[in-house]
Amino acid sequence: MAVDEPIVESKGSFNFITSIWLVPFIALIIGGWLVYEHFSKLGPEIRVEFKKSYGLVAGQSVIKFRDVAVGKVTRIEINSQKEGVIVYARVNKDVEPFLNETTKLWIVKPEVGYSGVKGLDTLLSGTYINMYAKKGEKKITKFVGLESEYVEIGDDRYYAISSSFPVNVKKGTPIYYKGKQVGEIGEIDLDTSNKNISILVKIYKKYGNLVNSSTKFWVQSIVDLKLNYNRVEFNLAPLPTLVMGGISFDTSFDKNYSSGVDKIFKLYRSLADAKNTRVGLSKPQIKNFVFEFKGDVSSLDSDADIIYKGFKIGELKRLKIKYNKNLKNFEAKCLGGIDFANFSTSKSDGFKNFKELAKSGIVAKLEKSNFLLNRASIILTEDNATEFKWIKDKEYNAYIFPTKDLEKVGLMATLTNIAKKLEALQLDKTVDKVNTLLDKSKTPIDKLSKVLDNTNKLIKSSNKTIKSIEKIVSSRDFNAIGGNLNKTLIEFKKTLNSTKKMLNGYSSNSLFGDKLDATLKELHNTTEQTNRLLHKLNKKPNSLIFGDWLWDIYM
Repeated sequence: MAVDEPIVESKGSFNFITSIWLVPFIALIIGGWLVYEHFSKLGPEIRVEFKKSYGLVAGQSVIKFRDVAVGKVTRIEINSQKEGVIVYARVNKDVEPFLNETTKLWIVKPEVGYSGVKGLDTLLSGTYINMYAKKGEKKITKFVGLESEYVEIGDDRYYAISSSFPVNVKKGTPIYYKGKQVGEIGEIDLDTSNKNISILVKIYKKYGNLVNSSTKFWVQSIVDLKLNYNRVEFNLAPLPTLVMGGISFDTSFDKNYSSGVDKIFKLYRSLADAKNTRVGLSKPQIKNFVFEFKGDVSSLDSDADIIYKGFKIGELKRLKIKYNKNLKNFEAKCLGGIDFANFSTSKSDGFKNFKELAKSGIVAKLEKSNFLLNRASIILTEDNATEFKWIKDKEYNAYIFPTKDLEKVGLMATLTNIAKKLEALQLDKTVDKVNTLLDKSKTPIDKLSKVLDNTNKLIKSSNKTIKSIEKIVSSRDFNAIGGNLNKTLIEFKKTLNSTKKMLNGYSSNSLFGDKLDATLKELHNTTEQTNRLLHKLNKKPNSLIFGDWLWDIYM
């Protein structure tokens, strides 16, 4: 059986649709389209100078505008002309209109500040460059990056504060009004012109009308202690203030005050300093004076207050303390500013009024108003004996104010005066004299003691005599003599008792005592003889008739 072989026919035409090249061709078209799309969206390459790269990575870190990624860092180079780095980045074409004179670029990195944690999203995505811009006229591709976040002034109100003392605040420190946060500190810098600290304060747009030219700023106190109506009030600041600190302000709302935008506000140390009553009617009129003090100047600070009649009218600006070898002590030379607006009236100038006051004599003296604090103030007082000569100091080109050394007042002055008076009394000498007098009085006291001893002996002897008389009176023989003799002896007993009382007030060494002692002895003898007589009569009742009793008595 024969097998038919297939017949293969050749085809001369090429079928492109079924060709193996169909897939690569489609891929090429798609790739081309993607390339076109990529380059069609690419904008220009920009160049940004930063002091540090802060973790930027080429090919990874992005540029964000309005929280949208609009570019990517292509490379990072070291700036060979000056310190820092140069970051090159390619941005999208739709951002090109915003590359102009309004463009601001800064690096966003994680930060922990007073207002909380910033750049938290960079913990996962890494640091990136943020951009702020508005449409402008001039196209720019080279920029100098900012070191901190850019804030548009038009959104909030910004005010300048100057501080002459160190302030423990930072960027983001809260600003309070009546205990509520209404703003924060924007920037802190050192003013090289007046050597003060310059603070830029941002007040939120919502509270912008709370600040005007009358506003006073002060450092928020952590602890507030007041003595009010015989009771002590102790207030502790809220926890956020304890942790973050802050600055507070208060305002007088009056249409006559300006907005304060062009004013540099003064920062006060405390609320008490900020609310210190200002007198006078005119605008500040500050003139400098030189004050020189000798002796105890350790309590004088470079910002000491200048006070007149209890009101602060100025403060020191400079202080120099040096040793004087001739006086063997220290001396201070101060430059202070006095605001003569405090002396102004509606009809006359403040400085003119002060000149009239100085004609009658005025002097500046150091005074410690609080003995618990080693801080003195400069007090201006009238003194007819002191002449104001209006002589200028060559070093400061300011008038020299007549001065007096430190004067202590209040409790310390009272205690010092008491100590001086006690010292003037010479108590040591007085005590020595008292001791000498006591030594001299010792001998008379000893003699008086002996007199009292003798008197006691005399009293004891009198007691024995009285007891003997009592025996005689109580005997039967004595009763036989008769009622008259008995009455006589009873009266005599009373006399002896009175004599006993009298003897307690007399000394045995006196003349009266000696005579009384002799009388008592005679009385004792008489008593014994009487006792013998009674004894004889008891034995011989007829002895009074025959007379033999006299012999027995005297024998």
